[in-house]
Amino acid sequence: MAFKGKLIGALIGSLAGPMGTILGGLIGHLYDRATEERAATGRIGGGSRVFQDSVSAAQVDFLTSLIGLSIAVANADRHVRVSQIDAFKAFFRQSFPYPEDDHRIIQGIIDETFLKRDRLDIDALASYYRVTSSQAGRLLLLRLLFKIADADRQGISEAEERVIRRIAENLYIDAATYQSIAAEFKYENGRAYRILGVSPDDSNEEIRSTFRKLAAQYHPDTVANLGDEFTKVAEEKFKLINEAYAEIRSQRGL
Repeated sequence: MAFKGKLIGALIGSLAGPMGTILGGLIGHLYDRATEERAATGRIGGGSRVFQDSVSAAQVDFLTSLIGLSIAVANADRHVRVSQIDAFKAFFRQSFPYPEDDHRIIQGIIDETFLKRDRLDIDALASYYRVTSSQAGRLLLLRLLFKIADADRQGISEAEERVIRRIAENLYIDAATYQSIAAEFKYENGRAYRILGVSPDDSNEEIRSTFRKLAAQYHPDTVANLGDEFTKVAEEKFKLINEAYAEIRSQRGL
C-alpha cells in the first residue's frame, strides 16, 4: 500500500478546516487504493477505470459524512467525552480491517475533526450526503450513527438522539424507517415488531410482505459500491431483520 497520496491529502486538508481535513485525508487514502486496484486490474487483463474511480468517490463521500456526523452527534450537548472519541476509534478498528497505517491516518482525521467540531455544519453535511448517495447508503449511514453513539459505555443520550433525528430528516429518511432503525438500540418489549416497523395487530400476510420488502431494501449487495468493509457491516442489519421475523413467526406459531 502506498501512502504518498494519503499524506498529501491530509496535509492539504489540514489547511482547509474540519471537513477539508476529512476530505483531504480520505481522498488521498482512496486515491492510493484506487491506483493500486487499477494497476492490479491492468496486470490481469484490463478493467474499468471509471468503475474504480466511482467506487472511490462513493467511499470518500460515505466516510467523510460518517466521521463528521458522528462527531457532531457526540457534540450534541457541546461536551464531548474522551470516552466517546475512544469508542469511535475502537469502532473503526473493530469493524473495518484496514491496515494499521490506514487506521492511524483515519484516527488522526478523527482527532483533527474533534478539535474543530464546533465548526461542523450538520445540516449541510447531511444534505450533501443525501444528494451524492443512494438510499441504501443513507440507511447504512444512519444505522452507523446509532451504532457508534451506542458504543460509548453511557449509551445514546436524548441529546444525541435528537441530533441523529435531525440528520435523518436532512437525509429524507421517513419517520417509520427512522423508528425501525432506532428500535435496534432500544431493548424493550415488542422490539422485533418495531425493528420490522410493523404492529402486533398486523396480519401475518402484512408482516410477511413487510419482511420481504425490508430484506430486499437492506440486502448487503445494495451497498457493495462502498467496499467489502461496509458490506460486512450491512450484513448485521440483514441478519437482524431475519432474526426479528423469525421471532415473530415463532410467537405466532407460523
